[in-house]
Amino acid sequence: MPTLTVSKDVSAGAEAVWALLADFADVRWIPVINDVEIEGEGPGMSRTIRGSTEGEPTVETLLWIRPEQRQISYRITGSPLPVNRFEAVVSVTEAEAGGCRVAWEVVYEPSVGDASARESIELVYGMMADWLAAAAASTT
Repeated sequence: MPTLTVSKDVSAGAEAVWALLADFADVRWIPVINDVEIEGEGPGMSRTIRGSTEGEPTVETLLWIRPEQRQISYRITGSPLPVNRFEAVVSVTEAEAGGCRVAWEVVYEPSVGDASARESIELVYGMMADWLAAAAASTT
């Protein structure tokens, strides 16, 4: 399956961004979400997300979390992205010029052409990094 890394340097601090990602049950930092249902706790827990558009909800399942490395991994099913399978590892690291770098290492199976799937993933996760930065900045 193809892999892709989407990374972005943001002006927010690594600890603030990590705090948002590490709370898998809380996605208030994503502005396009209307409703979230949580089932379970810790690895194996899932969040069913309904966005601002009609259609099937997105289900994200927490695979593992490594707080000491600021890494979290999850699987998406029912994705709005043009993929049949999607797993990501998200890492938050300090950036040299201040702020932090957020990186998603993604393994996916495209449901359309690979170029279209890559473009969609890069677009969505670029926006996600911006939303994380904005939310982290508003909490400090």
